[in-house]
Amino acid sequence: MMSESDVREVIQDIPDPCSLATGVPLGIGEMGLIQAIECREGGVTVRLHITSPMCMMAAYFMREIEQRLGARMDPQGVKVEFDHALEWTPAHISADARQRLLDRRIRTLGGRQLSGP
Repeated sequence: MMSESDVREVIQDIPDPCSLATGVPLGIGEMGLIQAIECREGGVTVRLHITSPMCMMAAYFMREIEQRLGARMDPQGVKVEFDHALEWTPAHISADARQRLLDRRIRTLGGRQLSGP
């Protein structure tokens, strides 16, 4: 059985396409998009924040997580869920990643204002 830290290590660097468009590539871990990871015998559930109700990357994130974890365990045991309550804010971005965005003069992400680290 994979541990939560094993799962996080495998998926945290999945690139966020919106950050790629800014020229500051960030993984879903740095973006603070990983809300929860639940490991159980025979499977894992990954719950992700989405940055906006207009986010069109949910299917991409799901496919990437299923492929990466499915290569290490039974693919049928991989479940991805999304937080549609829109609890994500730029404060979820790691301090280092937020500073890299600000250094590039990027002040908004996901339609929301960034604050300093």
